[in-house]
Amino acid sequence: MIGLDREIVKTARENGVGIAHNLLTEEELSLGREAFDQVYLDLDKGPGKPGTRDSIWGEELLKSAALERLFSHPYIISIISGILNESRPFLQKMKTNRYTPFHQGVGRHTDGKLGELSPPFSMVSTQVFLDDIETDSGALIYVPRSHILHYESAENPDYQPPTKEQIQVGGYVPIELKAGSVIFRLPEVWHAVNPIHHLRRYVTGTYTSRDRLNASMTENVDNVVQSRKQIPIDTIPSNLRQFWQF
Repeated sequence: MIGLDREIVKTARENGVGIAHNLLTEEELSLGREAFDQVYLDLDKGPGKPGTRDSIWGEELLKSAALERLFSHPYIISIISGILNESRPFLQKMKTNRYTPFHQGVGRHTDGKLGELSPPFSMVSTQVFLDDIETDSGALIYVPRSHILHYESAENPDYQPPTKEQIQVGGYVPIELKAGSVIFRLPEVWHAVNPIHHLRRYVTGTYTSRDRLNASMTENVDNVVQSRKQIPIDTIPSNLRQFWQF
């Protein structure tokens, strides 16, 4: 792993969020935008209505090489592997999000399950942004180190995770970045999205460890595995199969 990878891994594990700025080339960014917009048209979601958030899930996204690569990009996978300490992370979820302005944004929350603790560093999400995000339009805001508050600990078995009320009053900081950058986010970190005045498109993958899962995570993974048994493996791009299969 090269030096920059190590720094992003270290930052993500310490703060809950790491960023690879300007990762995509101009060509990759252009092809990604074209493929992103096309899949929305193909699925009759149109160009988007003002004030809406549209999402597309699952294997439909793998039909485009430009989008599929965002789930198996070697650089992205190397950082995920470092964060999870997992040489072959499991790609549990594939998704796109499109926010069409004006949109009020997203309130403060955690993607961890309220009232439940998680195994440390067992899951990470990636967000490959196809548009700029700025403090006054669509910035992700988050509370550094808040993910650690949701981790189980053998030294403190009676520890209780934060409440919804505590999450609302955290010290949130914004992230600004250019299109073609990637955010690596521990799902438990407290986060929100500022109001959106410009088109906000991104591709997101959720990756898990293969051996550090609690009961609810195991149930979710089992459901995904059973669903994927119905999909012929030869329809999945070859370079993604090792992450797509559990």
